[in-house]
Amino acid sequence: MENIPYLYVLQTLLAGLLAAIAIWSRRKIGPRAAAVMVLLLLVLAGYFSLENLLGRPQHFSHAVSDRPQEDSTVLAASLDEDNAIYLWIRHPGTSQPRYYRMEWDHDAAISLKRAIDQSLRDNSSIMIDLEYEPSLEVREMPQFYNLPPPRLPRKPPPEIYEYRNPDSPI
Repeated sequence: MENIPYLYVLQTLLAGLLAAIAIWSRRKIGPRAAAVMVLLLLVLAGYFSLENLLGRPQHFSHAVSDRPQEDSTVLAASLDEDNAIYLWIRHPGTSQPRYYRMEWDHDAAISLKRAIDQSLRDNSSIMIDLEYEPSLEVREMPQFYNLPPPRLPRKPPPEIYEYRNPDSPI
C-alpha cells in the first residue's frame, strides 16, 4: 500500500510517453491535441482513483462536500494527538462506512472524547454534525454528540382484577 504513489508516478510517465508519441507522430493537429487532452484526463482520473482507495483516509472536507441531509454515525475514532483525528463514519442511506482524516483540533478532540465516554455509559451511538463548512477562516469544528439511549420497552397494562365479595348480594 505504501508504494501506490510510485505506481501513480509510473502511470503518469507512461501516459506522458503515450502523449509524446502522439505529439511527434505525423498527424494533423486535431488528433495530437486530443491525445494531450486524454493524457490530462488520465492523470486526473488516476489521482482521484488513488485518493478514493479503501484503507486510506480521505480528507474530512470530502465528508462535508457530500452534504448528507442528516447527521452521520461515527463507528470508530482514533486520536493522534497534535497530528490528526481519524474517523470511521457511516453516512445516512449508505451501508458502507468511509474513513476520514480530520486535522487536529483540541476542542473537537475533547468533544469526541466526551461523546465516546457518554456512549459507553449509555450504550448509545455517536453522531457528527456535518453542517461544518471548511474555509481559511477560523471556524468552529463539527460537533460530536450522542443519540439518546434506547427507550425501554413499555410495561404491559395491568390486569384488572375484580373482587367480588361472596357474602354480598350484588
